[in-house]
Amino acid sequence: MILLIKVKGAVQGVGYRPFIAQKATEYGLKGYVKNIGAAVEILAAGDEEKLKAFSDLLKKEYPAGAFILDVEITELHDDVNYDDFEIISSTDIDLSSELPVFLPDIGICDDCLSEMLDPKDVRYRYPLISCATCGPRISIADALPYDRENTAMKPFSMCPVCKRDYKEGRRRHAQTVSCFECGPQLVLEYFDTDGEKNFVGKEASVEVAIDLLRNGKILGLKGVSGYQLVCVPQNETTAKLREIKGRESKPFAIMFSDAKAVKDFCKVGSFEEELLNSSARPIVLLDKIKDFPYEVCRDSDYIGAFLPSAGIHRLLCDALGPLIVTSANRSGEPMIIDDGEFDTVFFDLVDGVLRHERRINMAQDDSVVFVHDKKPLFLRRARGYVPLPLVLLNGAEHDKTVLSLGGDLKSTFSFGKKDRVITSQYIGDLEDLGCLTNFKDYIDRYMRLYHIKPDMIVCDLHPGYHSAKYGQNLSEDMNIPIFKVQHHHAHVLSVMAEHSLGSCIGVALDGTGYGTDGKIWGGEFLLCDGAEYTRAGHLSYVKLCGGDKASVNAELVKSCYEYGFDRNGDAKIDPVVKAALLNNINTFETSSTGRLFDAVCALLDIKKQNSYEGECAILLENAARRGADLNKPSLSFKIDDTGETIIADQISLFADIRSAYESGEYQKEAVAYAFHEALSEVIAKICHIIRERHGENNVCLSGGVFANRILLTKTVDALKQDNFEVYINEFVPAGDAGISLGQAYYGLLSQKEV
Repeated sequence: MILLIKVKGAVQGVGYRPFIAQKATEYGLKGYVKNIGAAVEILAAGDEEKLKAFSDLLKKEYPAGAFILDVEITELHDDVNYDDFEIISSTDIDLSSELPVFLPDIGICDDCLSEMLDPKDVRYRYPLISCATCGPRISIADALPYDRENTAMKPFSMCPVCKRDYKEGRRRHAQTVSCFECGPQLVLEYFDTDGEKNFVGKEASVEVAIDLLRNGKILGLKGVSGYQLVCVPQNETTAKLREIKGRESKPFAIMFSDAKAVKDFCKVGSFEEELLNSSARPIVLLDKIKDFPYEVCRDSDYIGAFLPSAGIHRLLCDALGPLIVTSANRSGEPMIIDDGEFDTVFFDLVDGVLRHERRINMAQDDSVVFVHDKKPLFLRRARGYVPLPLVLLNGAEHDKTVLSLGGDLKSTFSFGKKDRVITSQYIGDLEDLGCLTNFKDYIDRYMRLYHIKPDMIVCDLHPGYHSAKYGQNLSEDMNIPIFKVQHHHAHVLSVMAEHSLGSCIGVALDGTGYGTDGKIWGGEFLLCDGAEYTRAGHLSYVKLCGGDKASVNAELVKSCYEYGFDRNGDAKIDPVVKAALLNNINTFETSSTGRLFDAVCALLDIKKQNSYEGECAILLENAARRGADLNKPSLSFKIDDTGETIIADQISLFADIRSAYESGEYQKEAVAYAFHEALSEVIAKICHIIRERHGENNVCLSGGVFANRILLTKTVDALKQDNFEVYINEFVPAGDAGISLGQAYYGLLSQKEV
């Protein structure tokens, strides 16, 4: 009996072919296994019972890092001329029929870690050690199928030892196999105390780098997925690092040797520990039990903890303890991957650079997650997760490919086809030229790598967005249609996509999004049905002034809110602000929940400015956490549900908050907590009214405001108590980095409705 088997899923770059060859040999089968671009093809001949057992095994057993989407089996009646079971050369096929599954960069595995730390091993202290189940993947891929000649490892010829390991054992067909004799090497370039430039290579480079870091120096490091800046977390050194990066007060994440070291500083549950040790090696936000010097985490209640993703990280942490390991970029600019660019931007500012000669094709920042209800929720999705696809249970029946371009903040793009959507890594704010350049370049790279040619483009409704302008140009150049989706509708659609929903009540809360009425939305309740929606409710509009300054200047926003309810009263409103609002100078109306958080934060004298995006909202949440058990005022939104659109009055709520705080009866932390309670309660109430009117029982929560753990938890609990089915973002962040997924889902749903 002869079977031709096609296995689809994450089956390239994880030692899947050697795994199949071993299992087939164990079953006494003859034939071959090979990569065919989007899948793995297996031809197996042998006894019928053994073939059946082998076929059943394929669906439930696979190497670490792989996952199986589908196993197609066809019986053949041809002759087979194989004496045993072989791994044969890959075949190029047409990848355009569906989106292939390819792997992200994978953190160092336990076996490689043990070898690197074993003095008897040939790869002892080789900082770029990897095997068939760990190491770089997407960041070094030039083409599919994933073979060495199609990667940045092509220039490195294997030595006899690596050639041997490539044929058998854990490194059988491991495309990144290398060692001190043949692979990419780390070289340290630094200036000594006399100002002389020094170069140190191989093993010595790490030892000298450790000495420099121990003495308070800051080094550049070319990691697996981009350049990083490394230093010991001390006040003076970290202050210098902040100056170098232009990072005023945003907390730095900390890399620890292992989970045990993390527990000295943070609360770590079993699920958090599993996340830390996972192959993705994300930064996990954990509650502090002990703090680092103030300059490191500043006012954050959390420590962003993560473990080494590459051997070099572990060698440094073992020698020095916890380290700041942050992306090499100036604040707001993209992570650097090019050697020359790093030297231009940072070489004269740091004390040395430790780098290797392997090319990096695309930057991949560290992913950032927090845990909610024993699930990891993303604040940033990048290395370790991208480009794994979302598999839809209700994919399009047609086979048109959708390219969606997201928004301009926290930019990502997505490709959707049939039952899959691939969402790119976090790219950054497209206002920055470097981020915009990467955005365009990475779209081109994905199209070449995956052999994708879009049939339609979906972008944001905002006429001024760089992503939308690029989409319009691309639409004209490629002669394909372009569709524009309202920002908050895309937020809700991203949750619908993740859970394969056809309808829901969507609650989208964030800082800004262009509305269909030309105003700035941000506190939205949408009734969604397929690719269509109705705006069922929103927070009341507030007039703000200052244009883009409003998202930075919380004190300015507070004054605008005070003007809204006390134009001629006792509020001490800046006369310039009052004049601007009165005469409609550079003003706009908004239903933004993000600006409401800013106004309340400034009112409670917690913070007056956002030195980084969302800072005031984060600090207001921190204050609320400390006010949970204090005597709290009773706060609530006034709801007007007399018309078709339900309005929650945020101006009257703000007036009540000011009265409660100025009464002197309540601490600011208690008022902050009461504000969170009021917001979660009004969400549940408005959803209840919409359900009574329209019968919809699914609720999808999205938008950057739902990164707030207090609000998310209280809102989900309140909705579930009212017997709603509640859904949140789990595959992508709730913020703007998830917009492109929602847009792609819109494109796929639109095909279904044709």
